[in-house]
Amino acid sequence: MVSKIGIFTLLMLSVFLVVGCSNNTPVESGKLKVVASFYPMYDFTKNVGGDRIEVRSLIPTGVEPHEYEPTPQDIKDLNSANILVLNGVIESSWAPQLLEGINNKNLIVVDTSKDIQLVGSMDADEPGNDPHIWLDPVLAKKQVIAIRDALIQADPEGKEYYEKNAQDYISKLDTLDSEFRSTFETCQKKDVLITHATLAYFCKEYGCNQIPVEGVNAEGDPSPAVLAEIIKQAKEKNITTVFVENLMNPKSAKTIAEEINGKAVVFNSVHGLTSEEEAKGENYLSQMQENVNIIKESLECK
Repeated sequence: MVSKIGIFTLLMLSVFLVVGCSNNTPVESGKLKVVASFYPMYDFTKNVGGDRIEVRSLIPTGVEPHEYEPTPQDIKDLNSANILVLNGVIESSWAPQLLEGINNKNLIVVDTSKDIQLVGSMDADEPGNDPHIWLDPVLAKKQVIAIRDALIQADPEGKEYYEKNAQDYISKLDTLDSEFRSTFETCQKKDVLITHATLAYFCKEYGCNQIPVEGVNAEGDPSPAVLAEIIKQAKEKNITTVFVENLMNPKSAKTIAEEINGKAVVFNSVHGLTSEEEAKGENYLSQMQENVNIIKESLECK
């Protein structure tokens, strides 16, 4: 098996052969060229940047960020980009090596987690920080502000435009936050059983109790012992719903649901969109709004 470092080396060589030493090629449209690491960062950036930018996501539709490996085209795009927008945690396994191979001294790299108090990962074998900041709308506002400031740094003439767009989007995040807050105030249940530990920031904000089947960096299927313990907890706490993320394999969720006479329900972790969701025009706000409705039904909220 080729190691990730080996893959990066091959990628850098292939890009060098294709683009040589090109650096910060101007965008033909005259717009800022922005690359975002994955979907939430892409969607936030698109809403703030509007018509003054061209933005693309490194991680394509339907791909889980933990499984991403850069392509020669990704590196070529970064060599001509003005800004790279990162969540700041989820990219830690691949961003440092990727950036080492970029020949673009003018690239502005935005770590949107910089001013956020991070929560430790629940993974005993892989200590670190939980990356799922964007699932807390209050923290998502801070990420939007970081993106706004980077766009202004790169394009000072667009300052008022970016500020207005950011404030409009932050107002929508405030509305979303209010809906989650008022929903949880009426919930009969507070325990959230989910296949992958994505809700640390969300539950810290809204007072729920996350019970994950697997940790932050879940890979493969949980062991029979883990499933047995989760099923035991679910029965003791009278949990009847198992949340499974839209890009994850629902196998373990369905197994647990059968054992507790409950149901497996898709919870939008917004790591990315499926091609069907993309075709329907869904986005971060619509998926999070759907989560409000899912919680109302699953946690018996009024």
